[in-house]
Amino acid sequence: MRETGRPEQADRLPGQRGGNDTRQQEPSEAVPLRFNLSTPRGRRRAWLHAMFKEHNFTNLFRFNFHHISNNAFRSSQPTMWQLRRIVKKYGIKTILNLKGANPNSAYWAFEREQCEKLGVRLIDVDIKSREAPSPENLRCAKALFGWVEYPIWMHCKAGADRAGIFATLFQYFHLDIPIEQTDQLRLWPYGHIRLSKTGKIDHYLEQYATFHKMHPGIGLLEWAERVADHGQIDREFRTFGLASFITDSLLRRE
Repeated sequence: MRETGRPEQADRLPGQRGGNDTRQQEPSEAVPLRFNLSTPRGRRRAWLHAMFKEHNFTNLFRFNFHHISNNAFRSSQPTMWQLRRIVKKYGIKTILNLKGANPNSAYWAFEREQCEKLGVRLIDVDIKSREAPSPENLRCAKALFGWVEYPIWMHCKAGADRAGIFATLFQYFHLDIPIEQTDQLRLWPYGHIRLSKTGKIDHYLEQYATFHKMHPGIGLLEWAERVADHGQIDREFRTFGLASFITDSLLRRE
């Protein structure tokens, strides 16, 4: 997890090194970027790449922005105009980029720039839409929701799957809503297709909900760490071919 914006703050989380490192890393200004935003030509090239290669133009038609609570929001990846508007409208203090840090992304370069200009903390969290969250992912999310400055805004690319996973964990860990009562992984209005490969999270949470009925004293994190057979859960999960075609080939979900 990487943070940019407000570098004077030194909040830290317990965690491990590597892709799921939950401690503050060096400011991303030190990361060499593929796209140069310091020249008009470089900005034009980056804008075209972000809009069309990274499909940011689709958010001009379907932004997929929703309230999770009175101080938390979710969406697809915003255009920079949308980012500025939402930050000012809702007083956003923290943005969670669920696509993860990507120095080769023009979109990421623009988002970093805008967050720094607006004084918003950008935290890059790398989670997968086609994998159940690991215990490390769950620990990261639980700790993160406890120390970030609110209001927060989380987004992935389409705002359907990774945003749905993290919004569900926000409801569970921060709002104390039982897993079976969370409502962030839905076809409408979010666009989450549970019969595709992205439905593995639904299957995972259903396994926990079934277990929790018989063992109400064991929370999701403890279940994931001590009880869940992640290999068996993966093997039991089944997809519907047409649904996976829609998400993978037609919609090109990440």
